[in-house]
Amino acid sequence: MTVHDIKDKDGRVSAFEISNLLVSRRRVCRILQTIPGVRILRKPRFLSRLREDEFCEFEVSGQKFKAWEPWGDSSRFWIGPEPTQWCEQIAVVRDAFERHGFVGRA
Repeated sequence: MTVHDIKDKDGRVSAFEISNLLVSRRRVCRILQTIPGVRILRKPRFLSRLREDEFCEFEVSGQKFKAWEPWGDSSRFWIGPEPTQWCEQIAVVRDAFERHGFVGRA
């Protein structure tokens, strides 16, 4: 599976997307929990796929992030800081997904 980078006007990664074909919302949260010092603020609820586009909020070194599925039926999950902008913590979050089989840059 590939990581699809979303870059700002300066070419820096400000968020990324991953395919949700083989990964669930709950697995996204489990991957995030492998990041040292991460604090999960909100996890997916039972049947949240039917109700919520934004399914996970978390914090890394004081920076808030979210994971969501645009339009509720996208083929990708979007993961990035709130507000969407470059921050040094994005590399830590992105690296966690690379360690779990999401590779490359598209």
